[in-house]
Amino acid sequence: VIFMLNLLIAQLNCSYAATFQDMLGFARLKRGTIVVEAMVGVAEVRWTAFVESLELDQPCEFGEGDIGFPGGISMAEPANANITTVDMIRRFGGSTSPTATWPEDNAAGDDQEDRFDKVEKLIKKTMKKLDPSGKRRGGGTSSQGASSAGGGSSLSGSGSQMSE
Repeated sequence: VIFMLNLLIAQLNCSYAATFQDMLGFARLKRGTIVVEAMVGVAEVRWTAFVESLELDQPCEFGEGDIGFPGGISMAEPANANITTVDMIRRFGGSTSPTATWPEDNAAGDDQEDRFDKVEKLIKKTMKKLDPSGKRRGGGTSSQGASSAGGGSSLSGSGSQMSE
């Protein structure tokens, strides 16, 4: 009886999560529709002033001293919102001129990165073996982030990891 009750609770929880995701999607679509309908009433001069105020021709700053490309709006997000364990961007010092040659790739650094990747994968395997349910217990990946008891996300606590 207890097993069946737990199974029912798990089914309800999964269906609620799917319904909540659908609800968020429909709410965004509705907001988009409202914005598109309101755009008809905006004067062209006002729209042009708004677009110019966005400064889309200015490069975005990804981090302190890390200037990116133009055409975007820089926003800070919590460090635990999109967790990545491998940095996909390789950074090289020097000129950003298109005529400049690319620096040589150091194979020695890659060997060390490969070793860290292997150790990280080994740790992940070990953690999965220790917790066969596949669910993490306790807080998030950062020392400051913690999940709330109700299953929702907590945005507080990761402020020191965001760049302004």
